[in-house]
Amino acid sequence: MQPEFTDVQRFLLDCPPFDELDSEQRQWVAQQIKAAYVNEHNVDALFKQHSPALYIVRSGGFDLLAPDQHVIERLESHDLFGYPSLLSGRPVVNKLKVIEDGIIYIVSAGAFDKLRQNSRAFEQYFIRAHGQRLLGEVTRPYSAGSAAGSSAGSTAANGDGSRSAESVRAGASASDKTPGFDALELTIGEVVSRKPVTLPMSATIREAAQLMRDHKVSSVMILGAELGLHPTSPNQKLFGILTDRDLRNRVIAAGLSYDIQVNAAMTQAPATVYGRQTLMDALTLMTQHNIHHLPVLDDNDQPIGMITNTDLMRQQRSEPVMLISAINKVTTREQLIEEAQQIPAYMQTFAARVHDTTMVGRLLASLTDSMTRQLIRLYEQEHGVAPGTYCWIAFGSQGREDQVLSSDQDNGLLLGNGLNEQQLEWFKGLGEYVCSGLNECGIPLCPGDIMASNADCRRTLDGWLDRFHTWTESPTPKALMYCQIFFDSRMVHGNKRLYQRYREEVAKLGEKDFFLGNLARLQVSVQVPLGLFNRFRGTESGKDSDLINIKRYGIALINDIVRIYSLHAGLTVPQTLQRLEQLRGSNLLNRKDNQSLAEAWQFLTQLRLQHQLEIWGTDKPKNALDPDELSTLTRRQLKTAFRIIKECQQGVGLKFGRVG
Repeated sequence: MQPEFTDVQRFLLDCPPFDELDSEQRQWVAQQIKAAYVNEHNVDALFKQHSPALYIVRSGGFDLLAPDQHVIERLESHDLFGYPSLLSGRPVVNKLKVIEDGIIYIVSAGAFDKLRQNSRAFEQYFIRAHGQRLLGEVTRPYSAGSAAGSSAGSTAANGDGSRSAESVRAGASASDKTPGFDALELTIGEVVSRKPVTLPMSATIREAAQLMRDHKVSSVMILGAELGLHPTSPNQKLFGILTDRDLRNRVIAAGLSYDIQVNAAMTQAPATVYGRQTLMDALTLMTQHNIHHLPVLDDNDQPIGMITNTDLMRQQRSEPVMLISAINKVTTREQLIEEAQQIPAYMQTFAARVHDTTMVGRLLASLTDSMTRQLIRLYEQEHGVAPGTYCWIAFGSQGREDQVLSSDQDNGLLLGNGLNEQQLEWFKGLGEYVCSGLNECGIPLCPGDIMASNADCRRTLDGWLDRFHTWTESPTPKALMYCQIFFDSRMVHGNKRLYQRYREEVAKLGEKDFFLGNLARLQVSVQVPLGLFNRFRGTESGKDSDLINIKRYGIALINDIVRIYSLHAGLTVPQTLQRLEQLRGSNLLNRKDNQSLAEAWQFLTQLRLQHQLEIWGTDKPKNALDPDELSTLTRRQLKTAFRIIKECQQGVGLKFGRVG
């Protein structure tokens, strides 16, 4: 049967990867396509006659069956199958069962091969699909420092007994808009042009000041030979940096001699970045540590330059660096609240133009960190300096740096041991002041009261460790719920040594097999929203019963899966993608599942962000969407993401929870 030509062309425009073809190629393939009306009586004969080929479901419903008769996939309009045999040369072993009579388009092996030869995008689509990848070509591989800008992907059934994912053009989303580009996505290596200005450890303060004057820079890197290497070795280790602020505060103000060695005044073991990381990484690090200079290293840890906050401002002009700078310069609570009112409008424009949507969560976390530190500083101005060592800790989404505009507060205070009642009262006031201030700045109070204003979240080191010990030894459902929040922590402000000791001890407690088993069983009990034959199943109730909450039943489930693996490995980083990066090579989580989880997480966070941008300012649910309103491509991608989660849940259950 020869289909109507213009109808086929219209159909192909909404059927990836045919939408990647130019108009001439699409016209050509539309002429080559044959259409078959398929029912239970002719299905076997038709596929025997035309195999191997690429098949496209035009209408009707079909089940793809494995040789043992189990259902691999329910196929509906726009679904593709059969191409793995075209790529691999393996025989077709699966069968097709007709659920509802319909039309299937057939692209012959010869036409398929010609399209592969003439269109790289078409060929790459199926090659990546055959490799079972959810997401397509990316600008950079995801890494601990920078999540890759993700592109979209979709699922299709194979004809050789496997299931795979199709990769497509970058930027497909709920509305199939292509994100733009922001300067923060540039790599640091692309921006740093000046060679590093360095001095040996033996140099004097006077020599450092003269060098900084001659080169017109505000900092100099201090190098020395690594232990065991000759002092003149070309491989020099970065031991510290000396900035103009160090000269003012540690030399001139302290009355030190200008002839002493630089190591007496330099900042030792400074925070650093790699040239392959992004400007967003540099901004995040500067904000977290409240610093203005970052040495840049190559992959051999050799210095290649210095990046400053001035460099970031030059790249970003007035945003977002200037927004963080404005927050850091406020002198009153009222000024801070006024500056914070700009954040929602700015974040919407920023989110709409960036390619790497994980940057949105990281920037929001940086802004929240900056507001938190300013509120702490304002409180100390009114009530004096802290009466003991402490850390302000971010939990949950702020801790993982995946905040959205609707995220509420999750924070706490870690206090040094041995504080008296008067000192504890000072920290009670700090918790209440900062949490109420953040609420006025637009970060809502936590409905579950997981905030430093709550005495349960304001504990000494021993108090926190006792709490984690109780949770891990007696993992009740409530305790396990808390663990899914409190194990994702990051220090925002305070004593680094205190936090490091806390984090290391908490990591040890999280490695217990009994605790991990209970956590795994809880995680596996939450079902992904795919029903019979991989059809979407609504997660909400009432008038929203057809909607799917992709945060609770998608993003959060991946966070939970990755958290279990990271706890088992004793990791202390809270970010999901950084955890996956550090888990590469793990004996329990293979590389394929690692990559699939990373790509599914990126896709779902991008989909949620696009959804929130589209419905912002309305009363529609922020995390729940209607799959029927998504494009054909995005619905396929969403199913693939849920299948990845389901399969990895099963792996967690078998490995940790003895579920199977």
